[in-house]
Order: sequence, then structure tokens, then C-alpha cells
Amino acid sequence: MNISPPPVAPIPGAGSPPGPAPAPTPLPRRPVGRPANPPPDGPLAAQGLVRVQRAVFPELNRWLNLLPDPRRQVMCRYSGAHIWWHVIGTYLSRSGSRNAFDLLRHAGQAPWNLGALCGQGPDDPRFAGQPSVTCSDNAARHAGRVDPEAVAQIPRRMIRKLLARRRFDGARLFGQWYTVILDGTVQEKCRRGFGAEGKSGSGPARYRYVLQASLLGPDGKLYPFMHEAVDMRDKDADKEDCELKAFRRLARRLKQEFPRLSICLVADALYCCQPVVDLCADYHWKYVVTFKEGRQPTTWSELLQLLPLNRANRARCLLGQDGRQGQQDFRWVEDIMLGARQTNVILLGETSPQAASFYAYATNFSGLTPQRVEAIANRAGRNRHLIEDIFNTQKNHGIGLEHVFCANATGSKNYYTMMQVAHILWLLTCHGCLRRLYDWARRATAQGLARALWEGLRACRLPPDLPPLGQLRFGFG
Repeated sequence: MNISPPPVAPIPGAGSPPGPAPAPTPLPRRPVGRPANPPPDGPLAAQGLVRVQRAVFPELNRWLNLLPDPRRQVMCRYSGAHIWWHVIGTYLSRSGSRNAFDLLRHAGQAPWNLGALCGQGPDDPRFAGQPSVTCSDNAARHAGRVDPEAVAQIPRRMIRKLLARRRFDGARLFGQWYTVILDGTVQEKCRRGFGAEGKSGSGPARYRYVLQASLLGPDGKLYPFMHEAVDMRDKDADKEDCELKAFRRLARRLKQEFPRLSICLVADALYCCQPVVDLCADYHWKYVVTFKEGRQPTTWSELLQLLPLNRANRARCLLGQDGRQGQQDFRWVEDIMLGARQTNVILLGETSPQAASFYAYATNFSGLTPQRVEAIANRAGRNRHLIEDIFNTQKNHGIGLEHVFCANATGSKNYYTMMQVAHILWLLTCHGCLRRLYDWARRATAQGLARALWEGLRACRLPPDLPPLGQLRFGFG
């Protein structure tokens, strides 16, 4: 019996090229780039400035109104505080120039809110219900007619207020000494043709220099409170001024203004000389100044001779867990001659996975132990760079240091003083209020926050019943 196999069903697509494979299901992908940070809240930033000013310096407008005012008051539309707040606002908004601030001074609700800041609101009869903001020419003209020494009292009063609130107690070295950091910088690069008094002429371009003294706060921020112009000229000796001469004038005023303040001066190698050491001894101040071979070659030579004889004066500090971030090695020698006086020298070598650095400091702190040496070097000497960081910020982040805001010499000094007043207000507003209370403020840059504050002053009117700030504290949380 012949049995044939069953017919085989043809395979679909047999004999033809295979079709494309089904596309795989795409895997979820993270978006390219990082998520955007929340934008700064302009109205809240503007409210923070007003709350800080009212809580910390409620007398500020009274201080500004009490400054000498040569105007005929019956013909004045704007109060003295209004004009000075115009200058302060130029720096707080980081406009960079008078014209940039003038461009938007009447935009939106800016006249109403600036009136709330300076205490001259729309109910003032001089405004007739419609507030306005003075122009920068009027502000510069007024600043050029007021005694700079009187205006310079404003930041000193602000610092006295903070000292009375014990704001700087946590930053005192060894629980006693307030750290005052000194440095000089170019205040303005004057236009060609303007002399020292701001008069037009054909002479070469001049530079205005200033010596700044700033007080170190516990948050690592510097609060400028006193300065001395270095562009003065000794007419009797026919010589240009210098930073050390300006320091003598500044130190004399500092001792007169704060006679009982325990001060530790921190400065660069220019101040490592006998006149500065003598002055600190006369005023009962401490000093920690950078020490360099080229500045005091005799003292440096004696240091190298005595260093092998003081092998026990050494200490090591590990950075990070088990020294993973590097280490610091300290050596020190006491009672080295600096001119006719004795000083102590601390050497610090720091190594990290990225770099190696060497520092040397001269100080009149006595009884040196490893703990005291580490505190002197790290909490005083190493903090000298903070004032250079402030100068860099004021020069390159829209504030306008080195920009000529006023060709008149008197007005220029008063503008610089108001720059320091604005800096104190900004430190307290940014770090003591905004970044402590709001997450978006911690993520924003300082320049972005400043511009958001100015936008907030123009966007909407400030509420008349702002809540009080309460206790002024620093830090997140």
C-alpha cells in the first residue's frame, strides 16, 4: 500500500527576502542638560530690602536727612534722604553707571517704592500725589557740595549698630580681637583732562586710590566701614601721597572713632615694616601681616638662621577625613627683630591633590601654641584675600568700582562712601534675609539677585504692612 506524505502548507514569504525586524521599544531618556533653577522672585527680593532696612537701620533716613544740605529748602522738591537713596540705588541695582539707572528710574512702580525706602512717599505735599525720582545730575551736584567727612559717618554708624547687636562677636579671634582687613585699590580711572579737584584741564589722566578698612563677620563676609583717600597731594613737600601715609591717617581716625575696640589688623606685605609695628604697639592693637623676603631681607635672614634651632615649634593639621583633602604644616619662630622691635613669624605650607602653597606671616601675638598658630594663620592671615574678592566683585559685577560716577573730587568721595553703604545693605539683605528664607535665592547668583531686586521695585507697589523681619540671622534653614 503506497502512502504519500500529507501536503506541506507553503510557508508565507518563502523564497522571498526577509522583512524588516520590528522596531524595539525606545527606552526613556533623561532630558539633555540640567533642569533650570527657579527664577528669583523680584517682589519678594524688594520686600526683603525694605524689611532689612526697617529692622536693622530704622534711623538710616534720619541720618541721611541730617547730613549738611546747602540747598534752599523752600525751593527743593526732594529730601536729602531721597537724593542719597538715588546714589545707593544705583549701586544696589548694579546698573554700572548713572545713565543706566536714570533710564529706568521712572519705570513702573519705582517712584512709589523708592519713596517708601527714603521716607518721602506720595503723601508729601511737594509731590502733589504723583511721586517722582530725581535725576543723577541733581544727585551728583548735591554730592559734590557736601563735606565727605560728614557723609563718611554713615557706614560707621551702621557698623556701630551691628556691633551693639553683637553681630561680630562670633568672628572675634580668640574671643576678643575683631579682625580688620586693610587694602588699597583704584577707586576711579579719571577721564583725561580732569585734575585732582575735578577741574577741566589738559593734563594726563589720573587715578583716584582709596585705602579700605573692612570688618570680618562670622559668616566670612567683610563689612566696609572706614576708608581714606590716597590721591591727596602734600603741597608743602610737593610729593604724592602713598598708602602707608594714608594708613597713618586712617589708623588715627580708627582709634578716635573706636577707642575701646580690640583690633587685629590683617594686611599684605607692604605693612610689614617698623612704622606699622610701632603704631600697633602704641594703640595696643594686634597685627597679622604677610611676610616676604624682599620686604624685610634682614628679618628673613634671621628667620632662616633660627628655624633649625626651633625644631619643636611645628604642627600638622590634616584637611578632610584622614587628610584626603590635603594637609597643613606649621613652623614658627618667636622674638625675631623687625627693625627695633621684636615680632613672631609663622610659616605655613599647604598641600592638596591640586596644588601646593606656602605662606608666611609676621604677628605680635605671643604665647604661640599649635592651636593658636593654626587660628592666627587660618582665621586671620588667610582671610586677607576676602577684601580682594570684594574689590573684584565691585569692579566686574555691575557695581562700578573704577567707573567715574562724578568728576568732582568731593562728589567722587561721597559716591564711594555710598557704595559701601549699599554693600552693607546688600550683605544683610542677601545673606541675612533672602538666602536664609528662600531656596530660589540660594540658587541664584548675587548679580542675578540684585537685578531681580531692582525689577521687583519696578514691578509692583510694596505692601504698606510688610511683616517685621525679626531676628537677623545668617545661614540656611
